[in-house]
Amino acid sequence: MKSDVTVSEKGLEANYHVAKLIARQKKPHTVGETLIKPACMEIVRLMLGPNEVKEVKKVSLSADTVKRRIHNMSSDILGTLIKKLLSAEKCAFQIDETTDIKNKAHVIAIVRFVDEDFIKEHYLFCKEVPERTTGEEIFRVTDDFFKICNIQWFNCIAVCTDGPVAMTGSKKGFVSCVKQNNPTVQFTHCCIQREALMVKNLPE
Repeated sequence: MKSDVTVSEKGLEANYHVAKLIARQKKPHTVGETLIKPACMEIVRLMLGPNEVKEVKKVSLSADTVKRRIHNMSSDILGTLIKKLLSAEKCAFQIDETTDIKNKAHVIAIVRFVDEDFIKEHYLFCKEVPERTTGEEIFRVTDDFFKICNIQWFNCIAVCTDGPVAMTGSKKGFVSCVKQNNPTVQFTHCCIQREALMVKNLPE
């Protein structure tokens, strides 16, 4: 009787599982080919025999392959999230600007919406800010993502940010840019930053 699942299909499935493990552990993509695959081959050789090693060897774990698998999984997760977000209609966002280890500015967005009667919170995107980190530029990066994903500003009921001028400036801040697209949106100040500022002023 012929198996419904071919060896190549099993290898592809294993490929994705290993890529997910590498991503979750935040390891370099090269670890698949330099460590994981040789380790698996050695274990299989000792436990099962040389014939089974030949099958394990067919699983590609090169850095480029792992990168593609991680990208595919990421795109699939984002696509599922966007579908749920659009079906929810109303949502709220937390927007923050941060700097990575190479001193490049990024905009990070977290979204909250109702999904099957439960309030869900998900990481939405992290995009580099190519120009200066002004409120208008932060809004442009966010708005470009919204347009690609067909997210409408009038469905946004609340936005949470921290307190820099780039975010809260009355004329060119991120908040004022959002209000031009949705005057009814409610803004709140990030509670984590408020707590951090309060702790700085507390006596030791």
